[in-house]
Amino acid sequence: MATGWVRSLQCKSNVLDDVASTPKKIQSRVSLSCTTISKESVFIVPKHPSNNPKSQSSTHKPRRKRKPVPMPFPPSPLAPSRHSSSSFLSLTELPAGHSSRQVVEIIFNSSWSSGMTGDTQFAGKIEMMFRVHNPARTVARFEECRNAVRARAHFSKSTDSRCAADGNEMMRFHCRTGTCSGSGADSEPVYDAGVAMCAVASAGRILHGVRTYTKSREAHESAGGGSGRWAMLVCRVIAGRVGSVSEPIGHCDSVSIGKGELVVFDQRAVLPCFLIIYKV
Repeated sequence: MATGWVRSLQCKSNVLDDVASTPKKIQSRVSLSCTTISKESVFIVPKHPSNNPKSQSSTHKPRRKRKPVPMPFPPSPLAPSRHSSSSFLSLTELPAGHSSRQVVEIIFNSSWSSGMTGDTQFAGKIEMMFRVHNPARTVARFEECRNAVRARAHFSKSTDSRCAADGNEMMRFHCRTGTCSGSGADSEPVYDAGVAMCAVASAGRILHGVRTYTKSREAHESAGGGSGRWAMLVCRVIAGRVGSVSEPIGHCDSVSIGKGELVVFDQRAVLPCFLIIYKV
């Protein structure tokens, strides 16, 4: 055993002497490590830097942490999309203080003050207001009516600039009466946000169309008036060429029969925008 340890020490001393005799430049470039294989031998292994670019990049560049991907929330069924493909119209309630509701309330109240009975202001209360979301097919038909009026105005070289520009579009009121949802004293009326065609007798003629009005009070009184809960539609109307009662129906798109009433022959030319539930 003693002779084995002596040989190992002699080998280590000889190796260290050889390293000491090498130039200093070479010593600075070569780093040494001793690896003991057995008790009788010691080997010197040079450490060379790694030439693998992947290992270098992994040591210098820390790994980036993946950001958590937020999970999308499903759309609320109570909030209809503007580009909805549904074939039915939908409603969105406008709360009190909403900017659109304030504007419609001003128009409704101001047009009520100059009604047929001469009252100065609206004595009732607007309980609820809804924005009407029309299906894409209804809006497309409305624009088709506009384009048809403009085409006829250009073809006939009409002097009516409004028909040639936008089809003579205007804002009108259309009153709707509610239908009872059940029988008995506790039944509540149900209001529809769609426009209704009806027959109107004027000057010995029967006109079939949608009755629209310039003022909210006129629309209310045309539906029977009186106290209670009512529904009023604020609509965009393509009036087109407005004729008189004595003119043939085929020569005009709508007829003015007085007291702010305009009968529109094409139901597609009336597009509801707001539904007002009010109580008088």
